[in-house]
Amino acid sequence: MRFTIGSKGEEVKSVQEILKQLGYGPGPIDGWFGEKTEKAVVQFQEENDLYADGIVGPTTWKGLHQAVKIHMDEQMPLLTGNAAPPDLMPWVRVPSDKYRDGYDRFFLREDAAKAYLQVRERVVEAGGILTSSGARRSLNARVSASRSATSFHYTGMALDLFVGSGMENRTRDPFVVTPDGDRYWRVYVRAPGGDAMEIDAVTYGSRKTGRTVSDHFLDLTALFRSAGFKRIRARKSFFTGGTWLGAEWWHFQYEKPLEKGVSTFGDQLLKVYSENEIRDTPPWKYRDRVFGINWF
Repeated sequence: MRFTIGSKGEEVKSVQEILKQLGYGPGPIDGWFGEKTEKAVVQFQEENDLYADGIVGPTTWKGLHQAVKIHMDEQMPLLTGNAAPPDLMPWVRVPSDKYRDGYDRFFLREDAAKAYLQVRERVVEAGGILTSSGARRSLNARVSASRSATSFHYTGMALDLFVGSGMENRTRDPFVVTPDGDRYWRVYVRAPGGDAMEIDAVTYGSRKTGRTVSDHFLDLTALFRSAGFKRIRARKSFFTGGTWLGAEWWHFQYEKPLEKGVSTFGDQLLKVYSENEIRDTPPWKYRDRVFGINWF
């Protein structure tokens, strides 16, 4: 098996469908391996520590199928065995707004879900939408330089807005994004009931130079902050020609329950999983990381 530029057929179409599900942009799902598909394959390979040659051979083919299985598992309710401790915090399915290839629901742990729903209520009341690329991450998801083993996604305390709902087209995206110092972004959601604003918005294609957009918006970053969610920085590589997946504008994590210098990654994992479930998983190796010291 070896698919590269010029390859065609149903198996190439399957590759494109998987790449699309995983959030990469392979171009039309037409069974033709063109430049957009090659670029998406390279991005997938880079993100998954595979040799980034843009060719789908046996190793990349296997990696794609493993990744999409884990990705789909993350969208399903957890089935916890009868032996699980009764004091685990439940996973809550919360709604989001379907936008292109994004999701119409995702899962957060209970306290994070309640906080998210407060933000969603305010956004929907103003006529805006909240999109989703997912939230909960499988304990067996591949760990790499770009997928931290201590991500808040493992604990049910982080969410990702749909990566294609901002930074693509300033005039029609649901979200516009502007630099906010030290690799941070400020995200605004379009909403008829919001405030009239002029925002210097950047895109994936114009990462350092913004263009003014005039419309009605809500300051989504501020809304999330008031509910206990914080943003994270873009990766340095994003500003030096790296993949667009390094932007991270879409990521918000629930930090309100945490105490700097005290709360550990392991403590938070044990709020949603029994130790038997997580003992042999990659994240458990980092259970002693302390919030504000060596964990975010």
